[in-house]
Amino acid sequence: MLRGKNAFITGCNRGIGRAILDKMMSYNANIYCAIKKEDTNFSEYLENYNRSSGSRAEIIMLDLSNGDHIKDSIKILYEKKEKIDILINNAGIADGALFEMTSIKTMKDIFEINFFSQIQLTQLLLRFMKKSESACIVNIGSVSGLTPERGTISYGSSKAALMFATKVMANELSRFNIRVNAVAPSLIKTDMLDQMDDKSINKILDQTYSGKIGEARDIADVVLYLVSDSAKSINGQIIRADGGMKV
Repeated sequence: MLRGKNAFITGCNRGIGRAILDKMMSYNANIYCAIKKEDTNFSEYLENYNRSSGSRAEIIMLDLSNGDHIKDSIKILYEKKEKIDILINNAGIADGALFEMTSIKTMKDIFEINFFSQIQLTQLLLRFMKKSESACIVNIGSVSGLTPERGTISYGSSKAALMFATKVMANELSRFNIRVNAVAPSLIKTDMLDQMDDKSINKILDQTYSGKIGEARDIADVVLYLVSDSAKSINGQIIRADGGMKV
């Protein structure tokens, strides 16, 4: 399904990003794996993929908190005159605190990673995506950006901004045959979930029809569909993967 296509995935050495990476690997995509820190085990994992699949996976060190570093990190694409068919803006950081206890600095730090860096990276990669006959972008949002729960002023607002930007990008980039969608997960079994207390987790579960915590691979399945030709008519949408939230 994805053989011969080039994907760029941020934050793909753990959590949802890793699940998306594994899913795309299973369909033999060529993948630029953007991660923040060196990871020996992850490097070995990619080497095994390169040896066995006939496709390639390559690490790009990318610090989303530094705009200049983002520009420098993708210079390799200029050197290769590469095209990008798929961009997955997955990397993000969480924060939980009541509005009156949240500093402006904290909000700026969260927005820098979860919103501004995603926008900058997408802008920089557009010239490579325009080379593709049918490119697509998937932004990983969150139901926190759709439901105003207590304690989510920073994280929820940053994800809300990214999901709104998704619709604007879909509108503006459709003339280049680039589709843009977002996925809004609820509770998913990742490291980010470990930062939540049981009371908050149970409150959210009580608001869902399924009453279950999702798996990272569930989100990867949605992403795979969105980047496939089967979803060529889906554009500018926010796909909720929340187990059926009642609100």
